[in-house]
Amino acid sequence: MTELMVHRYTAAQPGLFVNSYLLETEEAVVLVDAGLLVSDARALAARLKALRKPLVAAFVTHPHPDHFNGLPYVAGDEVPVHATAPVAKVIEETAVAKREQWRPVYGEEWPDRFRVPDRTLDDGEAVEVAGLRIQAHDVGPAESHADSYFLVESGDRRIAFIGDLAFDGVHSYTTDGHSGAWLAVLDRLTRALARVPLYQGHGAPGDAGLLTRQRQYLLMYRETVRRLAAGAPSLSEAQKLELEQIMAGFVPDAPLGWLVGLGADAVAAELAS
Repeated sequence: MTELMVHRYTAAQPGLFVNSYLLETEEAVVLVDAGLLVSDARALAARLKALRKPLVAAFVTHPHPDHFNGLPYVAGDEVPVHATAPVAKVIEETAVAKREQWRPVYGEEWPDRFRVPDRTLDDGEAVEVAGLRIQAHDVGPAESHADSYFLVESGDRRIAFIGDLAFDGVHSYTTDGHSGAWLAVLDRLTRALARVPLYQGHGAPGDAGLLTRQRQYLLMYRETVRRLAAGAPSLSEAQKLELEQIMAGFVPDAPLGWLVGLGADAVAAELAS
């Protein structure tokens, strides 16, 4: 059996506390997601270098920049980058616009280049790399416009990298407006991954309880938006502030509270339609 060690690199608050993972086996290393900011990507590359093993593949769970921005700084051009076809397509279509939107905020910390995954995987398709079997699962729109997770098998050991299908310890990003579909995905995965350790995009690894808590968060968020919007496709600034206060009480001390108001209009429009 291939011995597998999972190394987690977590960015600080400017990098949205996002996780990147280095999967180390006897022979090589595999990367899952690559962070948002240049400084974090370089720190991740330094951690990879310290392992003294080659990076032989990278995988991207979904097309939000905090999961693919750092690829050019960690994975050389010779390293294949895997993702489901919908994830690769959304990255290709949105990366430039995301850079134009956020580089004025982040400055030189926002990469001036990006990589589109060049090895696309169908739902259920698996690849063998570094002694591991890694199977892609396309779940469609949920937290983002195209979500997936990767089931990694090493002998009898099975673990899953679920990207942002669940958040733990930070507020959730709802701005892509698929909260209803996200709830349906969570219902399916709670059963499918009931006994599988889960490695998520934000927060510590855990079990299927992560999915249950994410479902509770989304139900609370949607119901509060529904009540405040009263059928309107958007919220006023005062209503957004009330939403933020309610969600802060629901998950006390959770950082990234600004995400709550950011996604309010998208969810109000989703519910209104």
